[in-house]
Amino acid sequence: MPVVVGATLAMALTASFSGLQPLAVGAQAAGDDLEAAVKRTGQQLRQSWGADPSTASLPFPAIDLLAAGTGVRKACGGSDPPDDPGSAGIYCPGSARVLLDRMLLKRRVEQYGDSAIAYWIGTALAERFLSGQRGTASLPPAAANLQANCLAGVLIGAAPGRKPVEAQARLEWGPAMAAYNSSQAERMGTRPQRAYALLTGFGATESSCSDADMAALASGRVPDPALLDQLEQVKDERASSSLMAVIASRCRPRPQRSCPRQIRPMKWALSGAPTPTPRGR
Repeated sequence: MPVVVGATLAMALTASFSGLQPLAVGAQAAGDDLEAAVKRTGQQLRQSWGADPSTASLPFPAIDLLAAGTGVRKACGGSDPPDDPGSAGIYCPGSARVLLDRMLLKRRVEQYGDSAIAYWIGTALAERFLSGQRGTASLPPAAANLQANCLAGVLIGAAPGRKPVEAQARLEWGPAMAAYNSSQAERMGTRPQRAYALLTGFGATESSCSDADMAALASGRVPDPALLDQLEQVKDERASSSLMAVIASRCRPRPQRSCPRQIRPMKWALSGAPTPTPRGR
């Protein structure tokens, strides 16, 4: 499924963080049926799920687009934390289903097009995978959420029909930045950290999705701190051409790491990169 092309990269970046919406994205959201878009994107990610050695044998969960006014955590038998404005998508272990909040998802689609749908289904699928893995409970909440973002990037990056477009790079990682507000950084990671994690899943950083690398990322330690610095700048509506080049490249082949990435090598293998450099949040 091609991503709708916006006017220019600069316009897209400015629109992302100033509240203005690129016209092409808004037109897609208005003209495309949300149910159809969710079904289409879910089918793409199902192909990634079935092709990855770590998930191929696991049942692909059903995806439910809930009725308006029904929050995903409430539908899963829980409640939103007081400081949580609501997640647009989660995996519900009790029903073994991916639940999507219709109203919240629609808002994100108005900003980021189908990339928002891919992000929220992808992170929910990652939660489903991680819920069955040993050792993940030992990760702090922020690192665990960053790992879900990273594995979502692996699934999205491998999905057929989802080709990166340089002029719309912002649509690729924008949903990760917008997913939660700054008050939730302790539990969900900071906006730049989530974007970095998603890009890691795409194969565009020097990190991996391993427990060790995601725990380091949650503490602000990465092997390529310049990239994290640039993502920090984006939230202030500043971006560099080098950041766009990294994002446009999406997946860079390396020894032991094919393109697109796969979950198992990304999950369990250490990054093989130089020792991460400490930096503050």
